[in-house]
Amino acid sequence: MILSINYQEGNQPFAMINYCSFTLNSEHSITGVRVLKQVVLINGMPFEIKTIYGMAEEHEAEEGEVEVDVKDSESKECLVCLDTEKDTVIMPCGHLCICGDCGKDLIKNKYTCPVCRGHI
Repeated sequence: MILSINYQEGNQPFAMINYCSFTLNSEHSITGVRVLKQVVLINGMPFEIKTIYGMAEEHEAEEGEVEVDVKDSESKECLVCLDTEKDTVIMPCGHLCICGDCGKDLIKNKYTCPVCRGHI
């Protein structure tokens, strides 16, 4: 199922698009909706909404989410230089774990994410 909310402010078109699937019980009756992907359209450009890991402390995981270890999210320092405050999200994994300068270095030297070792 696709849910789309479209509106225009001045001459700028905006849209919020949700890709969903129904959740079913054992009798195949619909019990809810699960969001699979969200895309926002700003000035005609689509942007996928992703979760940023390490941005806030999580003490309990809700359904469909992974519990975050509080010790990992308490540190505000970059995981690479251990000096500057982390302010850069690594894509596509979504880890907020490095500063801008180290982020530029990681991209330039084709390194991987320091948290999950995923490609940047």
